[in-house]
Amino acid sequence: MKPKHIFTTLLLGIFCLSFSTQSFAQTRTLKKGEAEVTFSVDIDCASCQKKIESKLPFEKGVKDMKVSLEKKEVWILYQADRTDKTKLMDAIKKMGHEVSEKSSTI
Repeated sequence: MKPKHIFTTLLLGIFCLSFSTQSFAQTRTLKKGEAEVTFSVDIDCASCQKKIESKLPFEKGVKDMKVSLEKKEVWILYQADRTDKTKLMDAIKKMGHEVSEKSSTI
C-alpha cells in the first residue's frame, strides 16, 4: 500500500473515532442502576474545566463524565443508588460554579 493511501486511511479512522466519541452521551445504553444527567455550568476557561474534570470523578457514585467548555455543559453518568442529581449539583457548586440541570431533548 502506498504511503499516501496509508495516511488517508489513518486520517479517516481518526475522524470516525472522534465523531463517535462526541456522540457518546446520546447513544449510551444505561445499565441497571445507572442514571445520567447534563448540567449547564458557568465555566469560562480551561482552568475551570480542568478543576471540574479533576475533582468530580471522586464524588461518590460517579462512573463517567464529560465536560464541554464550548457548550458550558457537564454530562455525568452515575450510580443512582449511591448519589443523585442534587448531590452532584452541590458538588459543582462547592467548586464555585453556578449550575442548573439541562432539560433533555427527545
